[in-house]
Amino acid sequence: MRIGFNVTLGETAPMVRRLIADGRIDYVELLIDNFLAVPTTQIARAFDAPVGLHIMFSKFIERPEDELQALAGRLRTIIRATQPLYVSDHIARFPHRGRHLLHLAEIDYLADFERVAGRVARWQDMLGCRVAFENYPSIMDGGWDAPGFFQRLTARTGCAVLFDVSNAVCASHNCGCPVTDWAPVIREARHFHVAGYQPSIGQPPIILDTHDQALADDTRAALATCRDLGLPPDATITYERDDDIDEHRITADLDMLRAIFPRDGQP
Repeated sequence: MRIGFNVTLGETAPMVRRLIADGRIDYVELLIDNFLAVPTTQIARAFDAPVGLHIMFSKFIERPEDELQALAGRLRTIIRATQPLYVSDHIARFPHRGRHLLHLAEIDYLADFERVAGRVARWQDMLGCRVAFENYPSIMDGGWDAPGFFQRLTARTGCAVLFDVSNAVCASHNCGCPVTDWAPVIREARHFHVAGYQPSIGQPPIILDTHDQALADDTRAALATCRDLGLPPDATITYERDDDIDEHRITADLDMLRAIFPRDGQP
């Protein structure tokens, strides 16, 4: 299993380079939306390590065709230059009835399947590559339908799944869907995310994938479940940390990940 770190802002670059030099991470995942204005050559040479490209705000389900074509053109240039380990994106709703939402909203996995499958196929065609789509940290009961949705989606479109372990753990707290329901998806996945979570301040509280905490015990247990389902040695798992960027706490989590997922040939 290859371990990576998600880079959202350039200010974390010195720390990330130390993590690479120390052997704690094997690759870097770029939240590429934040670097679209950076010259492609700089993106390709930013780190002495392989890269993955993670897209957050493509809005490929709703974005008008001309805007999506323009974004795809820029991304294709970056994909050619970086030769990424993978390209990933999100399946979510950004507006509702013409109004932009403050946070991503979950789709209706049953009612929206045909439309989303068509847009996934179109987006992959535009980018010229297979795309891995991330599961959502479900809040409502519809989250029970998510594992089956992703199985149908990969079969229909040939896309992949970026399985976010902590999102599945959040969903298990919020709607009750256990991580084990994802077993068929996990067995086919090659790319993973993991991060910390914490309860919301609102009432009743929900569990939010906040990317600002140490990995919880149940997340560690879910990671072990993924490992025991049998993952190939070239699979990737990206550690996400967007706030409380404390290098000591980050390295502690990365070392824990390496203990769960030793390099091929190591005990």
